[in-house]
Amino acid sequence: MKKFLKIIAIIILGLTISIAGFLYFISKTLPVGQQGLKAEQLTDKIQEAINQKAWDTTAAVSFSFRGNHHYLWDKERNLVQVEWDSQKVLYNTQTLEGVAYENDKKLTDSEKADAIKKANDHFNNDSFWLIAPFKLRDAGTTRSIVMQDNQEALMITYASGGSTPGDSYVWLLDKNYMPKAWRMWVSIIPVGGLETTWEDWKILQNNLKIATSHKGLIDLKLENVKTGQSIEEINNGIDPFTEL
Repeated sequence: MKKFLKIIAIIILGLTISIAGFLYFISKTLPVGQQGLKAEQLTDKIQEAINQKAWDTTAAVSFSFRGNHHYLWDKERNLVQVEWDSQKVLYNTQTLEGVAYENDKKLTDSEKADAIKKANDHFNNDSFWLIAPFKLRDAGTTRSIVMQDNQEALMITYASGGSTPGDSYVWLLDKNYMPKAWRMWVSIIPVGGLETTWEDWKILQNNLKIATSHKGLIDLKLENVKTGQSIEEINNGIDPFTEL
């Protein structure tokens, strides 16, 4: 038995070393960028390509993430409804106050607080895969030009805000300045420079452009994306937030 356990331990150690070595081999160093006018001009071109102005004036958004997280987002009032499994949570993204249900039963006290926190974590992660191109000039960001694959790319570093401040993303662009992929240096992924595509761009209201597919280490899909000027417009005339 001891011999068997020793063999298992050696195998596990060998696998651990192999995985660590593989991650070290494929990991890339965060590039050093140049801030200034050129970076701001490139940011302008990206924002024009995706129609940042249309996003800024959009009042409501709905979407599904990977088929099991479903969102109604009233941007104007900072309200979100999140549904997953047997849970439904409606809350204010600024105050984290709201209501929560499990199997249509209203939750209270710590169960409610836990559900709202989980919903907010889901929303922060999932919505970023929808709207990251529109957050290039968020408060706490820096923009810089870096060279990737012999062409200029835009690196965004989030110094504050969100769930993972300090993360950096390098946007790779096509000839029309549309994002086609990004490379990530983020705290939750041990590999630097991991690349994921931004594709299947949909043209929505007011020529707003949103990517609905991401391919990389894990493929992600956003479905049922709608935008409008009120939550009722995209939710069959119903405002789900009346109880807040």
